[in-house]
Amino acid sequence: MMNNQKKSLLTILFVGATLSAPVVAQDVPTALKDIEAARFTKAGQYLTQLASSSPTAENQFYLGYYYLRSGQPDQAKAAFEKGAAADAKNQLNNVGLAGVALMKKDRATAKTLIDNAVAQTKSKNIDVLTRAGEMYTLSEETNDPARALELLTLADEKHKKDKKGAGNADIEMLMGDAYFLKNDGGNAITRYENALSLNPSLAEANYKIGRLYLRGKNYQKAQEFFKLAIQNDPEFSPTYLAYADALANSRAYKSAATNYELYVQKSGTQDPETLLDVARYRFLAEDYKGATEYLDQLKGKINNPIADRMYGWANLGLNKPQEAVESLNRFISTAPAKVISDDYKYLGRAYGQLGTPEGDSLGIANLEKAAPQDTVENLYREIGEKYYKMKRYDRAAAYYSKAIANDKKPQNNDYLWLGLASYQYAPRIGRDSTAAPMDTAQIRQAKQMYYLKSDSAFAQMAQRIEADGKKYPLAYYYRAGANYYAYSNDRAKGAELATPFYEKFIEQATNPDSTDKADYKRYLITSYKSLAGFALLRKDDAKAKEYFNKVLELDPNDESVKKALEEPKPVATPATKPAAKPAAKAPAKKASASK
Repeated sequence: MMNNQKKSLLTILFVGATLSAPVVAQDVPTALKDIEAARFTKAGQYLTQLASSSPTAENQFYLGYYYLRSGQPDQAKAAFEKGAAADAKNQLNNVGLAGVALMKKDRATAKTLIDNAVAQTKSKNIDVLTRAGEMYTLSEETNDPARALELLTLADEKHKKDKKGAGNADIEMLMGDAYFLKNDGGNAITRYENALSLNPSLAEANYKIGRLYLRGKNYQKAQEFFKLAIQNDPEFSPTYLAYADALANSRAYKSAATNYELYVQKSGTQDPETLLDVARYRFLAEDYKGATEYLDQLKGKINNPIADRMYGWANLGLNKPQEAVESLNRFISTAPAKVISDDYKYLGRAYGQLGTPEGDSLGIANLEKAAPQDTVENLYREIGEKYYKMKRYDRAAAYYSKAIANDKKPQNNDYLWLGLASYQYAPRIGRDSTAAPMDTAQIRQAKQMYYLKSDSAFAQMAQRIEADGKKYPLAYYYRAGANYYAYSNDRAKGAELATPFYEKFIEQATNPDSTDKADYKRYLITSYKSLAGFALLRKDDAKAKEYFNKVLELDPNDESVKKALEEPKPVATPATKPAAKPAAKAPAKKASASK
C-alpha cells in the first residue's frame, strides 16, 4: 500500500506504558556514552547531580554539553556561562557557547568564540581542539565540516605527538562525521574504520558506516553494519532507529517495527512526536489495532493533525469505515497543506466500505483526486473495478484504459476488463438515459467503436499471454462476438470476421493444457451455434449440420438445435451478452491473468 512515502509512515509496537526508569550514569565517561547512545534522560540525571554537587567549570561544561546534544540550547547556554564564570582560563565552556551560537545560526559569534579559545590555548589543548571541531558538526544548518577538519587535524597531530603515534578513536569518529557532512563517504568510512582498529567494539563506528550505506540506499549493506553495531553494544539505541529505516526501505515492515520499538525502549524517550512515529511503524507493519491503541495513549499529549491521518488509515485497516471517514475528513479540513494523495486514496476506500450509493459516489470522487499523484498503486484500475461492479461499463472502460496508459507494466487483467466493459456497454448505447441523445447512425457508430475497442483489448491480452507460453481461450471467444456485432448492419462481413476467432477459441478450449481447469461447455455451445448460423448464411447446410451435431454432443437436450436440424435455417447467432462470466477472476490486486 505504500512507496517512497512509506519511509515516513513507519509503525512499531506499543511500548509507552512499559518503559522503565533509566539507571543513572555512574561517571562522566558513562554519561558521555549515554549521550552518544541518545539515552539523554539517564545522562542528564547524572550530569545535573554532578554539576549541582560540584559546580566546577569542567562539570558545567559536561552539563551544558548534555543540554546542547539533547536540543536544549538555552539551558546549555546557562550552564556554559556558569562554567565560564567559574574558571575564566578554562576555554571548554567558551567552545560550548560557540556551539550554542551555531545552534542559533549565529556563525559570527561562534567563530569568534572558537578562534579565541584556540588562540588562548595556543592550539595545543587537545580537548579544546576536539570539542571545537565537534561543535562545527552538530548543527544541521550551520555546520562547517571544512573548519571542523582543520581543528580535528590539529588535535590528531597533537595527540599522536604526545602519545608517540597512537591514534584517538574519538577524534577519528569526529573526523568521520565531518567527512559525512561533506558527502565524502570514502574518507568517512576510512575514519570510522580507523576508530574500529583502535576500539574493535565501538558500536558507534559500525552504526555510522551503516548510516553511510543507508544514505546511499544500499539497504542490505547498511543492515550488515547495523547488526555488527548491535553485537558491539546492544544498548546503543541510534542503531535501532537507523536499522528500522533500512528494514522499512527493504519492505521488512514487521522487523522494522520491532527495531523501532527497541529504539524507544533503549533510548527511554517519551517525546510525543517520536512516539507518534511508533504508531506510523505499527501501521506500516499492518498492526492497525496497535497503531490506534498507541494513538489513544497520545491523546492530550500531542497537538498534531497527523494523528487524525493515522487514526483514519488504521481504522480503515480495522474495517471501521465510518471512523476512518470522520478522522480523514477532519485531517483534510484542519491541515490542508499536509494532505497527500494517500489521504484521498484511503478516504475513498473508507467511503466505499460504507456500502451506500452516496458512499460509492464519494469513494470514487476521492480516488479520482488521488489517482494522478499516486505512485504506489494504479488507482485507475481500482476505479475501473468499482464502475464495473456498478454496471457503469462506459466509465469502467475509460478507467481501465487509463490504468493501462499509466502503468509501465499493465496487467493482463487490465486488458481483460477493458475488453469486457466495452463489450458490455456497446449494446446499451442508445438506451442509456444519462447519455446525450443520438440518432440511429450515431448509435451504430458508437456501438461499433466499443465493440472494436473490446476486440483490440482482447487481442492484446491474448498476445501478451501467449508470449509467455500460455493461453486464454476466452479472448478469442469475445473477439468473435465483438467482430460480429461491430458490423451488425452487414451480417455477412461480421460472420466472416468472427469465424476464425470462434475456430481459434474452439481449438484452444477443446485442447486445454494441464493447468487449464475452466469449464468451457457453455461457451463452446454458443460458438458452435454461431458457426452453424454463419454456415446457413452461406447456404452451407452440411457445415451447419456438422456444427449443430457438435452442440448435441455437449447437450443432447438442446431443443433449438433439434428443431434447426429438422428445418435448417439461421436460428443461432452470437449472444448479445457474454454467455457466462469469464473464466478469470474479478479484477483485483492479484488477478488470475495479471502475470
